[in-house]
Amino acid sequence: MQIVIPSRKRVKSCRHALRIFPSATVCIDEAEQDDYAPMCEKVGAPIVTHPSSVAGIGPLKQWILDNFEDEVVVIAADDVHEVRLLAGRTSHSAMLRDTESVMQILQNAEICARGLGTPIFGFSQNGGDVRKFRPFDPFVLPTWVGGVMGIIGREYRYDTTLLLRADIDFCLQVLLKHRVIFMDNRFAFVHARFNNAGGNSHMRTGERNRQELEYLKRKWGHWLKYSQGKEVLRLLIRSVVRRQNIKL
Repeated sequence: MQIVIPSRKRVKSCRHALRIFPSATVCIDEAEQDDYAPMCEKVGAPIVTHPSSVAGIGPLKQWILDNFEDEVVVIAADDVHEVRLLAGRTSHSAMLRDTESVMQILQNAEICARGLGTPIFGFSQNGGDVRKFRPFDPFVLPTWVGGVMGIIGREYRYDTTLLLRADIDFCLQVLLKHRVIFMDNRFAFVHARFNNAGGNSHMRTGERNRQELEYLKRKWGHWLKYSQGKEVLRLLIRSVVRRQNIKL
């Protein structure tokens, strides 16, 4: 398993992410190598550079899949700053600080994904808010994942025309064939998401967002729904039914 942190203009945020994933490789624009080198050298994190022409979520994540040979690649957001356990007997989520435990969480999710026959695994995207955790749904299957995403093999490719919403398209491709994605809802890798400078914020215009949503709606039709909340756009996948009949 190779953990890769793609980063852009977030040296400080990336340092926090490396505390959670100390074995990760940092993937950056070749033009930013001098900016990241001192920090990565200090913590012992290897750097891999990509051409400056590779920009946006779809092109960058596909470049990572094409250029890392490990069968399992975990792509982690560079602004992940904490890991929270949402399941438990208290009304508050617990922060996990042990990096060995974090690695075990990733490995367990990979095992579960392989058992289900799906090449994608991920974790809760509720921002670590224990109030949104449903104890009766510790694992979610007909969904999409982002932030920290594990990819097994190279059966699928990212749509490189999508600079912002590429993860949901990638996951829908997997659901179309495999019907499930493994999301361990008990754990949340908390990151700043859309309120952080750097990353893809320079591409996240209202017009670009509208174009990509319209494209996804044409491509996936009623299987994809979205609604605008007070601060965040919610993308929802319609419940996907397994093809096989299960007899108990």
